[in-house]
Amino acid sequence: MNKKISTCFIVLIFSSCSYIFDDHKYDYLEEAQINEIRIEDSPSPASIVDYYPVPEKTKGLDSAYRVPLPEQFFSSGTTNEIRLHKLGELRWVYIESLPSSVWPVMKNFWMQTDFGLLNENPDSGIIMSNDIEINGDITFLEMRLEHGIRQASSEIFVTHLIKTSSGVRERVRIEDNLEEKILRSSLDYLSEGSAQGGGTSLVALNLNIGKKATLRKSSDGQSMIQMNLEFARAWAAVDRALKEALIPVTDLDRDKGIFYVNFSKKKEGGFLTKLFKSRNSQSFDQNFTIFIQEIAKEKCTVSIVNNQNNLELSRDLLSEINQSLS
Repeated sequence: MNKKISTCFIVLIFSSCSYIFDDHKYDYLEEAQINEIRIEDSPSPASIVDYYPVPEKTKGLDSAYRVPLPEQFFSSGTTNEIRLHKLGELRWVYIESLPSSVWPVMKNFWMQTDFGLLNENPDSGIIMSNDIEINGDITFLEMRLEHGIRQASSEIFVTHLIKTSSGVRERVRIEDNLEEKILRSSLDYLSEGSAQGGGTSLVALNLNIGKKATLRKSSDGQSMIQMNLEFARAWAAVDRALKEALIPVTDLDRDKGIFYVNFSKKKEGGFLTKLFKSRNSQSFDQNFTIFIQEIAKEKCTVSIVNNQNNLELSRDLLSEINQSLS
């Protein structure tokens, strides 16, 4: 008797394991429609509509058919962050909002300043102030609004220019120009809650197109980030992204455009791994080389090389950098 019970128990265990290990995500294709529910003792029952019907199994669908996974989307998150960036003599305001939403706010900003708004062009993203006299020179301020590096972000630049008699526009020297003052004022204005209600400008929608960093594939099929920036800004952006993503840099060579980093990622196991805490869970911890190459004027690429040729982990690292770029 005990032998029969043991045999039944073993059969039960193996049949259960078979069910656990089998892939059941396509079982719904075998399900069938059932009759509509009818309410008894009701003179005119309301029709029940099935808004989520189980589709009939597609004719000719092979049982081995698998729907491919979608292409990974590299999101930037939505923190509504606003900050002032500095790189050498270059200054700009960064805001996590689309240019079409920032444009009307910046127009309101200029109309409320003492400099006023002389001209605005939503196609080019340029706003010009009225004339300003500085040390006997006729000058003006030019604000340029561009799409930022991250998705759904904007960058604001201000240049203080002199109107020369020959028609050539020259930048006012650093000690006399008002660029940082205006940028800080615009930063404060954008930070005000009342300034966020400007809505979206339909005439400035074209400014949403020029994202400065996009994920692409090289001719040999390797993933990379293409950045429409000069080398100095591309280097600074990647350096800042690595710090934000908490990716340790073991060494670097700016002249060659190289970062040496250590990147780790724990790969979760399946159901039984989580259940029994077995040693089958894998922890990846490998060294990578990040290359920033200038391929044209104001255009660079960011690519990754891994000695172990782990393409999946290289792609994960590229995703982390892309998400943290700003």
